[in-house]
Amino acid sequence: MPEHTIIAMDVGSSALKAVLFSAAGDPLARHVCPYPTQTVADGTAEQDPDDWWRACIEAVRALEPDEGLQALVLTGSMQNLIAVDRQGRALMPAMLYSDARVTTDLRRAWQADLPDAFEQAIGNRADNAQCVFKIRWFRGHWPDLAERVARFHFGAKDVVVQRLTGAAVIDPTTATTTGMMDLAKRQWLPEVITAVGLDRKHLPEIRPADSIAGHLTDEAAAALGLPGGLPVLTGAGDAAAATWGAHADSHGRPYAYLGTTGWVAAVMSLAEAAPPRPTYTMAAPLGEEVIVVSPFLTAGTALHWVAGLTNRDLPEILQAAADADAAPPAGLFLPFLMGERAPFEDRDVRAALLGLDASADSGSLAYAVMEGLAHAVRHNLESLPVSWRDMTAIGGVTESEVQRQLLADVTGLHIASPPLPRLATAYGAWRMATRALGLDDRTLDATRAKTRRADRADRAEARYRAYLSAVAMAREVAPLLNQRVGGPPRTQVA
Repeated sequence: MPEHTIIAMDVGSSALKAVLFSAAGDPLARHVCPYPTQTVADGTAEQDPDDWWRACIEAVRALEPDEGLQALVLTGSMQNLIAVDRQGRALMPAMLYSDARVTTDLRRAWQADLPDAFEQAIGNRADNAQCVFKIRWFRGHWPDLAERVARFHFGAKDVVVQRLTGAAVIDPTTATTTGMMDLAKRQWLPEVITAVGLDRKHLPEIRPADSIAGHLTDEAAAALGLPGGLPVLTGAGDAAAATWGAHADSHGRPYAYLGTTGWVAAVMSLAEAAPPRPTYTMAAPLGEEVIVVSPFLTAGTALHWVAGLTNRDLPEILQAAADADAAPPAGLFLPFLMGERAPFEDRDVRAALLGLDASADSGSLAYAVMEGLAHAVRHNLESLPVSWRDMTAIGGVTESEVQRQLLADVTGLHIASPPLPRLATAYGAWRMATRALGLDDRTLDATRAKTRRADRADRAEARYRAYLSAVAMAREVAPLLNQRVGGPPRTQVA
């Protein structure tokens, strides 16, 4: 008898990643299908939703699932604007979350048309990337096309779900990022919808992530090479799936994601979160809790920077950092290569390496960067409104044992990590599917766990204090360093 399996697909910002999971949560096969992003100097960042569908077909066929396949579940990027017709076909390229055509001046002008309690209702500060403002931009620039829109989608995975099933649905986490959902009630806000010229029929139905959105149509089944009628789950936005993939879906366990960028997040009650906060609060994909996310802009980017600077590849500098751990170097790194977003917003502050001497080499630089990332994690963790003893670490950077150990040393927390941290988002989607299908969940593997080394505790505390002092100094001098010839210095946001 064939083993029960589930396909989890992550419709990401640069590629669709599909994983065939066993009923026990083990990855049996995986496939990645990249697709292009079109960018223009005016801030345009677009993708063709048909590319997502073609990638879905290629990936599923490459996995070669057998008759044991039980369901499909999706996750993917959020805060996109995708206009579709009645068949779910895109009418124009998707405006991605990173699209910057909505300027701050436009957003402020349009926000004046929204209810006074707008930010309190959506649980977040107004943001240029929120879809409510992208809709205003779209209707202003494409009035003729706007009349042909049957529905708007806001998650990349939701467009694919409609192509698979015909159903137009959205999970609460993705709906949060639109700026049109009441965070407490998990319902669309009629007064906001009306203010941007929409009707409720233009929006998908908000459903829990573990609900069945629909079943695979005969047309979609033929394209994918699968039997018709397979259940397709609503799924969740990538931040929610990552939270479940980190086994951080219950109170008491925050997690850190260290990929190209990074964030610290935790599930808590709406009362604990007390939104709107300086950082982001999203509805959890299941239940009534929220996920508070504190995002920082530099993580793996800094390690690639060191690799390029020293003309060594990434595995080499990671090994060099591991060698340096026996006698840790003095270098202190501030990971602000692109400014910072949290726990403070300052797009002018820049990275720094302090405490170097002539003996500094690629290993000491890489070690300083990894310790600096751990400091950034702790700094963001301390901005959240509750405290913990345990934390999970996911993302490609956390495959490094040294990075996990430094996280434990710097934060003082017990650090757990799943065996395949790069697959955490797809794995989180799998966990949601097991709930829907009545399958057993799996516990977090404790074999990779790290705790603070007692002989490093005093050093870790002293260096974190030094880090905070250095951050204050870096922010103070940023306006002087960023002065431009012929213009005033750039301004900081407190």
